[in-house]
Amino acid sequence: MFSKELLTNEIPVLNLRDTGNFSLSQMEDYKLKHLPVVSEGKYLFLISEKDIFGMENPDDSVENRSRYAPCVSENTCILEVLQIVNHNRLTVLPVVNSQGEYLGSITLDRLLEKLGELCNTGYKGALIALELNLPDYSLSQMIHLVEQNNAKVLNVFSFIEEKTNKQIVLLKIDLEDASHVLRSLERFNYPVRYYSQKQLLTDEIMRSRLNELIFYLEL
Repeated sequence: MFSKELLTNEIPVLNLRDTGNFSLSQMEDYKLKHLPVVSEGKYLFLISEKDIFGMENPDDSVENRSRYAPCVSENTCILEVLQIVNHNRLTVLPVVNSQGEYLGSITLDRLLEKLGELCNTGYKGALIALELNLPDYSLSQMIHLVEQNNAKVLNVFSFIEEKTNKQIVLLKIDLEDASHVLRSLERFNYPVRYYSQKQLLTDEIMRSRLNELIFYLEL
Protein backbone atom coordinates (compact mmCIF):
# COMPACT_ATOMS: atom_id res chain seq x y z
CA MET A 1 0.00 0.00 0.00
CA PHE A 2 1.30 3.43 -0.99
CA SER A 3 0.71 6.99 0.14
CA LYS A 4 -1.54 7.82 -2.83
CA GLU A 5 -4.03 5.32 -1.39
CA LEU A 6 -3.97 7.07 2.00
CA LEU A 7 -4.15 10.75 1.15
CA THR A 8 -7.21 12.93 1.59
CA ASN A 9 -8.12 16.39 0.32
CA GLU A 10 -10.53 17.04 3.16
CA ILE A 11 -7.81 18.62 5.32
CA PRO A 12 -7.68 22.41 4.94
CA VAL A 13 -4.48 24.08 3.76
CA LEU A 14 -3.16 27.44 4.89
CA ASN A 15 -1.66 30.24 2.84
CA LEU A 16 1.10 32.61 3.82
CA ARG A 17 -1.31 35.40 4.74
CA ASP A 18 -3.32 33.34 7.22
CA THR A 19 -2.90 34.39 10.83
CA GLY A 20 -1.85 32.27 13.74
CA ASN A 21 -5.30 32.52 15.30
CA PHE A 22 -7.00 31.43 12.09
CA SER A 23 -4.56 28.52 11.73
CA LEU A 24 -5.19 27.44 15.29
CA SER A 25 -8.97 27.55 14.80
CA GLN A 26 -8.62 25.31 11.73
CA MET A 27 -6.55 22.84 13.70
CA GLU A 28 -9.12 22.82 16.49
CA ASP A 29 -11.98 22.26 14.03
CA TYR A 30 -10.26 19.25 12.48
CA LYS A 31 -8.67 18.01 15.72
CA LEU A 32 -5.14 18.25 14.33
CA LYS A 33 -1.87 19.71 15.58
CA HIS A 34 -0.35 20.39 12.15
CA LEU A 35 -1.49 21.92 8.85
CA PRO A 36 0.30 22.36 5.51
CA VAL A 37 1.01 25.82 4.10
CA VAL A 38 0.54 25.97 0.33
CA SER A 39 1.16 28.77 -2.18
CA GLU A 40 0.07 28.61 -5.84
CA GLY A 41 -0.39 24.88 -5.53
CA LYS A 42 3.12 24.27 -4.16
CA TYR A 43 3.69 22.82 -0.70
CA LEU A 44 5.90 25.17 1.35
CA PHE A 45 6.05 23.92 4.94
CA LEU A 46 4.13 22.37 7.80
CA ILE A 47 3.09 24.60 10.67
CA SER A 48 2.37 23.18 14.10
CA GLU A 49 0.25 24.15 17.06
CA LYS A 50 3.53 24.69 18.93
CA ASP A 51 4.71 27.18 16.30
CA ILE A 52 1.57 29.26 16.77
CA PHE A 53 1.75 29.20 20.56
CA GLY A 54 5.28 30.59 20.17
CA MET A 55 4.12 33.65 18.23
CA GLU A 56 4.35 37.01 20.03
CA ASN A 57 1.21 38.17 18.25
CA PRO A 58 -1.09 35.36 17.04
CA ASP A 59 -2.80 37.88 14.73
CA ASP A 60 0.37 37.98 12.63
CA SER A 61 0.60 35.84 9.50
CA VAL A 62 2.30 32.43 9.56
CA GLU A 63 4.60 33.44 6.70
CA ASN A 64 7.84 33.35 8.71
CA ARG A 65 6.91 30.89 11.43
CA SER A 66 8.39 27.66 10.04
CA ARG A 67 10.48 26.13 7.31
CA TYR A 68 9.96 22.58 8.51
CA ALA A 69 8.60 20.70 5.49
CA PRO A 70 8.27 16.93 5.94
CA CYS A 71 6.46 15.24 3.05
CA VAL A 72 6.30 12.07 0.98
CA SER A 73 5.71 11.28 -2.67
CA GLU A 74 2.55 9.58 -3.86
CA ASN A 75 4.44 6.28 -4.27
CA THR A 76 5.91 6.13 -0.76
CA CYS A 77 5.30 2.80 1.00
CA ILE A 78 2.96 2.85 4.00
CA LEU A 79 5.75 1.61 6.31
CA GLU A 80 7.94 4.58 5.38
CA VAL A 81 4.95 6.86 5.97
CA LEU A 82 4.56 5.22 9.39
CA GLN A 83 8.22 5.80 10.21
CA ILE A 84 8.08 9.51 9.29
CA VAL A 85 4.83 10.14 11.16
CA ASN A 86 6.06 8.29 14.23
CA HIS A 87 9.56 9.83 14.28
CA ASN A 88 8.21 13.38 13.93
CA ARG A 89 5.04 12.85 16.00
CA LEU A 90 2.90 14.23 13.18
CA THR A 91 -0.88 14.37 12.92
CA VAL A 92 -0.66 15.31 9.22
CA LEU A 93 1.88 14.37 6.54
CA PRO A 94 1.65 16.18 3.17
CA VAL A 95 1.93 14.28 -0.12
CA VAL A 96 3.56 15.99 -3.12
CA ASN A 97 4.45 15.12 -6.70
CA SER A 98 7.89 15.39 -8.30
CA GLN A 99 7.32 19.12 -8.97
CA GLY A 100 6.56 19.80 -5.32
CA GLU A 101 2.87 20.35 -6.00
CA TYR A 102 0.57 19.59 -3.10
CA LEU A 103 -1.64 16.52 -3.72
CA GLY A 104 -3.23 16.06 -0.31
CA SER A 105 -2.34 14.89 3.19
CA ILE A 106 -2.25 11.69 5.22
CA THR A 107 -3.71 12.03 8.69
CA LEU A 108 -2.64 9.93 11.66
CA ASP A 109 -6.18 8.56 12.01
CA ARG A 110 -6.25 7.54 8.35
CA LEU A 111 -2.85 5.87 8.68
CA LEU A 112 -3.94 3.85 11.73
CA GLU A 113 -7.18 2.90 9.97
CA LYS A 114 -5.28 1.50 6.98
CA LEU A 115 -2.77 -0.26 9.23
CA GLY A 116 -5.73 -1.86 10.97
CA GLU A 117 -6.97 -3.14 7.62
CA LEU A 118 -3.53 -4.53 6.80
CA CYS A 119 -3.50 -6.24 10.20
CA ASN A 120 -6.87 -7.88 9.49
CA THR A 121 -8.38 -6.49 12.68
CA GLY A 122 -11.85 -7.19 11.30
CA TYR A 123 -11.01 -10.83 10.56
CA LYS A 124 -11.90 -13.41 13.19
CA GLY A 125 -8.88 -15.30 14.42
CA ALA A 126 -6.26 -15.56 17.12
CA LEU A 127 -3.30 -13.34 17.96
CA ILE A 128 -0.25 -15.11 19.36
CA ALA A 129 2.75 -13.33 20.88
CA LEU A 130 6.01 -15.26 21.14
CA GLU A 131 9.00 -14.20 23.23
CA LEU A 132 12.27 -15.38 21.72
CA ASN A 133 15.99 -15.10 22.17
CA LEU A 134 17.42 -13.50 19.04
CA PRO A 135 19.27 -16.63 17.78
CA ASP A 136 16.07 -18.69 18.03
CA TYR A 137 14.12 -16.68 15.48
CA SER A 138 13.06 -18.73 12.46
CA LEU A 139 10.03 -17.34 10.69
CA SER A 140 9.86 -20.18 8.20
CA GLN A 141 9.66 -22.77 10.98
CA MET A 142 7.00 -20.82 12.88
CA ILE A 143 4.84 -20.53 9.77
CA HIS A 144 5.39 -24.23 9.05
CA LEU A 145 4.20 -25.16 12.55
CA VAL A 146 1.10 -23.00 12.13
CA GLU A 147 0.28 -24.51 8.75
CA GLN A 148 0.76 -28.04 10.07
CA ASN A 149 -2.30 -27.38 12.21
CA ASN A 150 -4.47 -26.40 9.22
CA ALA A 151 -4.12 -22.68 9.91
CA LYS A 152 -2.81 -19.76 7.90
CA VAL A 153 -0.69 -16.83 9.06
CA LEU A 154 -2.51 -13.62 8.15
CA ASN A 155 0.06 -11.17 9.55
CA VAL A 156 3.48 -11.18 11.20
CA PHE A 157 5.03 -8.36 13.23
CA SER A 158 8.31 -8.40 15.08
CA PHE A 159 10.26 -6.03 17.32
CA ILE A 160 13.03 -6.11 19.94
CA GLU A 161 11.86 -5.36 23.47
CA GLU A 162 14.36 -2.93 24.97
CA LYS A 163 14.00 -4.00 28.61
CA THR A 164 14.59 -7.72 28.00
CA ASN A 165 16.38 -7.67 24.63
CA LYS A 166 13.93 -10.38 23.58
CA GLN A 167 12.43 -10.58 20.13
CA ILE A 168 8.64 -10.34 20.30
CA VAL A 169 6.84 -11.94 17.35
CA LEU A 170 3.12 -11.35 16.82
CA LEU A 171 1.30 -13.89 14.67
CA LYS A 172 -2.28 -13.32 13.54
CA ILE A 173 -3.77 -16.62 12.35
CA ASP A 174 -7.12 -17.46 10.77
CA LEU A 175 -8.27 -19.94 13.45
CA GLU A 176 -10.40 -18.79 16.36
CA ASP A 177 -9.29 -21.78 18.46
CA ALA A 178 -5.49 -21.60 18.55
CA SER A 179 -4.93 -24.36 21.13
CA HIS A 180 -3.32 -26.87 18.72
CA VAL A 181 -1.08 -24.18 17.24
CA LEU A 182 0.00 -23.05 20.71
CA ARG A 183 0.94 -26.59 21.74
CA SER A 184 2.98 -27.08 18.56
CA LEU A 185 4.86 -23.82 19.03
CA GLU A 186 5.66 -24.57 22.66
CA ARG A 187 6.72 -28.11 21.82
CA PHE A 188 9.37 -26.65 19.49
CA ASN A 189 10.58 -24.18 22.15
CA TYR A 190 8.73 -21.10 20.99
CA PRO A 191 7.53 -19.63 24.32
CA VAL A 192 4.08 -18.06 24.15
CA ARG A 193 3.95 -14.81 26.13
CA TYR A 194 0.22 -14.33 25.58
CA TYR A 195 -2.53 -15.11 23.13
CA SER A 196 -5.97 -13.78 22.39
CA GLN A 197 -8.61 -15.68 20.48
CA LYS A 198 -12.26 -15.77 19.49
CA GLN A 199 -13.95 -12.55 20.60
CA LEU A 200 -11.32 -11.65 23.20
CA LEU A 201 -9.37 -9.64 20.63
CA THR A 202 -11.18 -6.29 20.41
CA ASP A 203 -10.38 -3.38 18.16
CA GLU A 204 -9.08 -1.48 21.22
CA ILE A 205 -6.58 -4.23 22.03
CA MET A 206 -5.38 -4.40 18.44
CA ARG A 207 -5.00 -0.61 18.35
CA SER A 208 -2.88 -0.88 21.51
CA ARG A 209 -0.69 -3.48 19.80
CA LEU A 210 -0.34 -1.21 16.77
CA ASN A 211 0.75 1.68 18.99
CA GLU A 212 3.27 -0.64 20.63
CA LEU A 213 4.55 -1.68 17.21
CA ILE A 214 4.84 1.94 16.08
CA PHE A 215 6.87 2.76 19.20
CA TYR A 216 9.38 -0.04 18.63
CA LEU A 217 9.45 -0.07 14.82
CA GLU A 218 12.87 0.76 13.36
CA LEU A 219 13.19 0.57 9.61
